[in-house]
Amino acid sequence: MFNILRAATLVAAAYVLIACTATQQDSLYQKAMDLGEWKAGLDEQKSDIADIEMNYLIRKGDGPILMLVHGFSANNSTWLQFADKLPDNYYLIAPDLAGHGKSSEADSYDLERQAERLKALAEHLNLGPFHIIGNSMGGAISAIYSARFPEDIASLILIDSAGLDGENQSQFFAELEAGDNPLIATDEASFEYRMDLILEKQPPLPWPIRPALIRETVERAPLNREIFDDMLATRERMDQNEMKRMISSNVNMPALIMWGEKDRVLDVSAVAEFKKVIPQAEVKIYPDLGHVPMLEDPSASAETISSFISKLD
Repeated sequence: MFNILRAATLVAAAYVLIACTATQQDSLYQKAMDLGEWKAGLDEQKSDIADIEMNYLIRKGDGPILMLVHGFSANNSTWLQFADKLPDNYYLIAPDLAGHGKSSEADSYDLERQAERLKALAEHLNLGPFHIIGNSMGGAISAIYSARFPEDIASLILIDSAGLDGENQSQFFAELEAGDNPLIATDEASFEYRMDLILEKQPPLPWPIRPALIRETVERAPLNREIFDDMLATRERMDQNEMKRMISSNVNMPALIMWGEKDRVLDVSAVAEFKKVIPQAEVKIYPDLGHVPMLEDPSASAETISSFISKLD
């Protein structure tokens, strides 16, 4: 998402010469996202899916089908630069999960319910077996989907995935235990702290787009709290033992685990826990990246995944 904004620099320069209003900032931000979608060959669509109106990006092709599942408080623009680096014939679907991006809100953000909505999307699009790729919360949802509907899944690809805890506690979980949630930004200072926590390799975010993104993120704080509470409720209901049992019993398809070694949200020690229950999984660790490798280094992430998928076809 953020690397794409380089392409908006020339447009931004025109705004720098004047006092750029909030409306102009928001307009430029949306134009940058539109440019990223166009560059990656993605079209934006909306459909009634299960109990919500779901927004999703789609690029049809005659190659492997990939569903890209973003993380907590993110949206499908997370995947734009990554999608642009994948082979042109890949069939891509990048949904906004319920309550995120341009999809509508819902009565529940339970992770199993989110997986069921993705199942409904796959049926709506009449997809054959597809590769599901999930980051962070999206990884946990992807693992649940793969365990509940394994017949749909050609492979499971987890990128710094939630769902199983590692031996070492992350900075994020330490702060959460202390009563703070650094993933929910409530002002400019907490937004900047959140960005630093999530991204080890900070992409450029040109002014005046940055204030538009800050406003959008801060305005979402009440809804993000609701979504996070439902995510924690899922975690309590489906405890570690239940998650391990469900994954180990049903996730038998090819799998790939990718992780940024400097992840301060979900510690890299979780890789070993996932590997125990998905023994067939290949593992790729990026030594200089953080929680969102496909955003921090989209080229390397796309190369890892396309190489993995090419061996399966």
